[in-house]
Amino acid sequence: MKQALIIFFMITNIVSAQFIQQDKLLHMGGSYVVSSGVAAVVYNKTNDEKKALYYGLITAVAVGLGKEIYDRKHGNPDIKDMLANSVGASLGIITIRIAI
Repeated sequence: MKQALIIFFMITNIVSAQFIQQDKLLHMGGSYVVSSGVAAVVYNKTNDEKKALYYGLITAVAVGLGKEIYDRKHGNPDIKDMLANSVGASLGIITIRIAI
């Protein structure tokens, strides 16, 4: 998994000379909180690790996608925001998986 994240950061333009834009950090942080929070709640209710991880990941990505759809009419949509959402959601899931 570490190798996949390293390759991902090397390929994308989210990271530029070890500088991540503040907006992207907010997207990653928000998605991290949503994915780990949903996964923890679902795991406590169902005691099913796979279901918790899937629900956490899907919920965080769906919230990020909804925000980008909203931005199409009321802001500035950016595909890099969705990439940051995906990274944050993945990191949240990894954290919860370690804790379970």
